[in-house]
Amino acid sequence: MKTNRYSELKPVFDTVERAMGKLGIDYYLIGALARDIWYQRSQINSRVTKDVDFAILVGSEREYEAVRTHLIENDGYVQLRGNAYVLISPEKHQVDLLPFGEIASSGSLLIEGQGMTKVSVAGMQEVYERGTETVDFQTGNTFKAATIASIALLKLIAYDDRPEARQKDAKDIGNILLHFFEMHLDMIYKGHLDLFGDQAELDSSDQWELADIGAIVLGREMARIAWGNQALHRRLINILFNEITSGEGSQFIRLIAQDRDIETQQVVASLSQVLLGLESDIQ
Repeated sequence: MKTNRYSELKPVFDTVERAMGKLGIDYYLIGALARDIWYQRSQINSRVTKDVDFAILVGSEREYEAVRTHLIENDGYVQLRGNAYVLISPEKHQVDLLPFGEIASSGSLLIEGQGMTKVSVAGMQEVYERGTETVDFQTGNTFKAATIASIALLKLIAYDDRPEARQKDAKDIGNILLHFFEMHLDMIYKGHLDLFGDQAELDSSDQWELADIGAIVLGREMARIAWGNQALHRRLINILFNEITSGEGSQFIRLIAQDRDIETQQVVASLSQVLLGLESDIQ
């Protein structure tokens, strides 16, 4: 897939691509930029982000620091005071470099420095293995990017880790639920026909709504990405189960309802379909 509205970010793309290539480090796009790529493909309006988030595969803090040092010493990046994982490019773009892999085998990571030094990297390895697609930019750059299902998975974990600071993640998940079906028509019709049933034999009250089908498939895709990591799969199930059980008492559900201007019961129903898909035996 090609996209051409990121010319402003080309200097960041070039310097990161060059640094990772020289150091032999694999990586992929996450965050708002990855989400915007898929929204643009489906002609869904979204604001072009000026920030770039990368998940980078490293085996040690020393290897991670080599990436930061290369960008600082060779490309004019500067450290952001208060967050050990962020650099600022010469063009004033915020570049998040979130390490995963052997460096964080426990599922979280602590980097020496000031301010925010501990982050959860749960799910990043699984997304790297089963939840990315290659994107060709018309800037001439090529990156792997987290899929929409991967983004939802990572945002669900991020919200659960720090609900007081990650309220936007809840709203983003609600927005993904709103658009997931229309964004994945081909995949859903080719791979999830069982959800449509025999339309000739079902009356209208038995047929799945398209939004329900999208939510179930989102859950199935999250289950497929988490496959092989029972702890991660179980955590995703527990997060959704607890929010659904809390109902109107769930801040997560209220945030989605307020952002989309719908009733909390509608959010509960939609998340219940995601949970149904997540509990599927998908590989």
